[in-house]
Amino acid sequence: MLHRALFPTLALTFAVVSTSVAAPISRSLAKWPPWISIESPVNPFDNSARGAAFLIHAMVREGTPTVSDVIVTAEGLVGGVRKTVAIHIDTTSRPAVFAVRKQWPTDGTWLLRVSLFSTTAIVTLDKAGNVLRTSIPTVAQSGMQIPRTVAPREIDALLADAAKR
Repeated sequence: MLHRALFPTLALTFAVVSTSVAAPISRSLAKWPPWISIESPVNPFDNSARGAAFLIHAMVREGTPTVSDVIVTAEGLVGGVRKTVAIHIDTTSRPAVFAVRKQWPTDGTWLLRVSLFSTTAIVTLDKAGNVLRTSIPTVAQSGMQIPRTVAPREIDALLADAAKR
């Protein structure tokens, strides 16, 4: 009878020990770099985002990104001259979702560089300033695509290519 009474206790102890040993392993597998998603077109019924060119959804593994964690610059080619304009971003009614309003000149060719820590999204614009394409340059690492650093020459090449269109 003692054996039957101890079995559930031993089984529960084994389950707790196995879970606590496995937890650090599963946490290390769950690590991922910051991520950015671009939303366009923007919902015109959301008052906090109305009039935005696009929205940035910022995600990190732990915590909630704030507006100060995201850096946006407009990278342009105007009359053959390279320009960079710092872009102010606004918070919205949703946590970690930020609005980008048009703050770059209408003349020339422009794209936007959106950075959240080590992750950078490149937002290509059409002639009217609408989002044409979004990409996050990555590199293969440990069987996954991990965001990589974007070199200035890559921005220059993208701008030169866009200027040809």
